Amino acid sequence: MRSGFARLHPLVDLTFFVLVLAFAMFLSHPAVQLAGLVCAALFALRCTGRGFGRRMAMLLPLMLLAAVVNPLVSHQGVTVLFRFPSGNACTLESVLYGISAAVRLGTAVLWFMGWNAVMTSDKFVYLFGRILPSLSLTLSMGLRFVPRLLRRTREVAQAQKLARPAERGWLAGIRRAGRVVSIVVTWALENALDTADSMKSRGYGLPKRTAFSLFRFTLRDGICLGVLAALGGIVLAGSLTGGLKWWYYPAPGGATGVQAALWTAAFVLLAAFPLIFDAKEAIQWRASQSRT
Repeated sequence: MRSGFARLHPLVDLTFFVLVLAFAMFLSHPAVQLAGLVCAALFALRCTGRGFGRRMAMLLPLMLLAAVVNPLVSHQGVTVLFRFPSGNACTLESVLYGISAAVRLGTAVLWFMGWNAVMTSDKFVYLFGRILPSLSLTLSMGLRFVPRLLRRTREVAQAQKLARPAERGWLAGIRRAGRVVSIVVTWALENALDTADSMKSRGYGLPKRTAFSLFRFTLRDGICLGVLAALGGIVLAGSLTGGLKWWYYPAPGGATGVQAALWTAAFVLLAAFPLIFDAKEAIQWRASQSRT
């Protein structure tokens, strides 16, 4: 399902993702991390739809691995839970820090799921085409090419299985994989040549070349950008003043109380902004439909 948030100006979308990804990486407060994970999961679910379950099936093992690795390599902390056969201690603090790292990883990946659905290649070129034309084009083409390559690989692999159903065994599997790689590489090279010819015919690289764009910065975009900037500034102020500070070593502790709850509430509003925006759009749509 396509989010209504994706119809906003690319600058608004970029500002949101920069803020939530930065806070997901640098804020360690458990309440902020939990809120970020929940909001990122709900937004990714709305953007990816049925494919969300398949992506989560790949993400959860990575999160589990991140949570397990830290107690194995870090033995800091004052609360010893048990000792490994090597004699090293498994501490409560290292377990909690591992869970925090897993949540941080999962939140970032979930936000990038939403990024892939919202920040399309044309938005990326629109934002950075005049500043960094070569880099923006390369990145946008790369981001677009990887999903297409994976999709084409699955299609070719399925076609090879249907064309040769009698092939069995690991040797046949290797030969089939070789054919798939050969076909996909050939397609990629032909596609690159077609893209180069298309770019040349459209005048790419010529001086003073203009570009058409459908994006227009409206009053609604300005209001949304102002709201995001205000919420981001509030969360940043809370982080700089220690209102969202949290540590795990030597013992867990950090900011609590009403002040920390207010800073966390600002972050929740920021992280849930696309969901709130989509809910408002849905309510307005139903209201307009009921009047007709």
